[in-house]
Amino acid sequence: LLNKTGSVVSGSCVLSLVQAERGGTIPKDMDVYITEKYEAEVLNHFKEEEGYECTQEMVTKPEYESSVVYKIHKLVKKNKQVDVIITHWKCAIAPILQFHSTAVMNYITADSIVCLYPRWTTANKSLIHPRMYLENLTHLSMLNALMKYQKRGFHMSAEPFHLGDHVCEEGQDNRKKSGYCPHALRSTVDGEIFRWNFRLTQTLGNTTIMCHDLPIMVWCLGGHECVEGNKDETISFMLVSA
Repeated sequence: LLNKTGSVVSGSCVLSLVQAERGGTIPKDMDVYITEKYEAEVLNHFKEEEGYECTQEMVTKPEYESSVVYKIHKLVKKNKQVDVIITHWKCAIAPILQFHSTAVMNYITADSIVCLYPRWTTANKSLIHPRMYLENLTHLSMLNALMKYQKRGFHMSAEPFHLGDHVCEEGQDNRKKSGYCPHALRSTVDGEIFRWNFRLTQTLGNTTIMCHDLPIMVWCLGGHECVEGNKDETISFMLVSA
């Protein structure tokens, strides 16, 4: 299903696979992210093939707080729950790049497990997405979501240097800007991500080539400048590049 529709699984069930502390995250449900094009096909699969029932359909949900999510279907089968989150973008990964923090910026495709900020996530550290304060999204439900991960052992911070050092300016020693600088331009095929491939893959240089790969997403977390005393802001953005 994931391969055919370009859908991905994200949320606590994926974090439980990449989090360093065994048993640190106990998944209670599964979140499936899909594009609008495959809404009917994915829902029919869960209802007809898996025996789930749709208990609720909503246009928005506070904890998702995403400008690219337009509908959520809640499916239930006995004590199992699946949220099908639909985006009007051409890539199902888009809502994941707007999550409240980097701790949950992980997903499973038909071919691989992907962690976008593995150095932080495996060390139980998480950067709060700058768009939370740039776009005034720090309401009660969002704070509760952040507290949930703090209770699970994550060190949550809005200041990237509180999570460890990184190179935020390209110097004369030819050091490249770190992917952990929130102002760095990142992509879903760059060298900073962790990707565990299930299937045989080919590479072109350092880029993994997969026949059924998802569209490539490019993003920048943005926020205040990392340099101490400089509070200029960089906007948060993302786009589908290929």
